[in-house]
Amino acid sequence: MWRELTTLWQSICDPEYLHLLLEPLPLYGLGLGLTFLIVAFMFGEAKSRMLALAMICVSCASVWPYLDLRDKATPRILATRSPDFAPLIKEQTQRRKDWAWPYYLMTLCSLVALVATRSPKGRLVLFAVVIYGALLFWFSIWMHKKECEVYHRNIVGRAR
Repeated sequence: MWRELTTLWQSICDPEYLHLLLEPLPLYGLGLGLTFLIVAFMFGEAKSRMLALAMICVSCASVWPYLDLRDKATPRILATRSPDFAPLIKEQTQRRKDWAWPYYLMTLCSLVALVATRSPKGRLVLFAVVIYGALLFWFSIWMHKKECEVYHRNIVGRAR
């Protein structure tokens, strides 16, 4: 058992595995954070609202280490895949880099909402976070689908 835990720790420290763990975090963290934020707002729970905003902030900020780890992992990923997949992997990696800014913007917006929680304009900022978060969540679903199309080729072409 100890050897399994040691192996798991080594895998978690490996960029090829760790970037896979971080990849869905903006999608699921943002979705859960938004749901939690809306429920906390409806029940008037200020502390829960702050926790939800922190969850959104952290999950969107996770794009930065994810991209760093993906850059480190890409050469090995390309070496272990068929050369036919190299252009798709490089294209998706570039797409991720090009579209990281909406997550960084949401990180900033959720931080501002967190600071403005007790101010009179806090509700307006909170409303903006919810609207922008819903749009970013939908975008994250699309981005995740593009990721799956690269690494799980069996789902390509299943559009209805």
